[in-house]
Amino acid sequence: MIQEPRLCCYKCHEELVFDVKIGRRDTCPNCYSYLHCCFNCQFWNPDVHNQCTENQGEFIRDRAEGNFCLYFTFKGTKDTSDDEATKAKNRLQSMFGGDVVKTTPRSADEAKARLDALFGSPKKR
Repeated sequence: MIQEPRLCCYKCHEELVFDVKIGRRDTCPNCYSYLHCCFNCQFWNPDVHNQCTENQGEFIRDRAEGNFCLYFTFKGTKDTSDDEATKAKNRLQSMFGGDVVKTTPRSADEAKARLDALFGSPKKR
């Protein structure tokens, strides 16, 4: 199943739903920033000349301002929060082995027991 990219405001990350094409003066219902701006465009890239990967795009001075760019295409975002969490858990498991992060400890004593088992119990002085 292919997941459609979500459309989100660049500033507040509010998820957006559009029934019609975005106009130059349309704003985010949450933070009121302009939606038809460079920061929401799939061609915006701060690391390239003119900060635009569309080679025919005109220079735009204020990237957050609504503009008349003919090449504007709203940038979809994929929800990667689960992917990042899964990658982090996999890295932990590869470093320490076992099912280190599968279950959350239910109490402080259980958490301490797991740490002691992982790193060894502290030596008494």
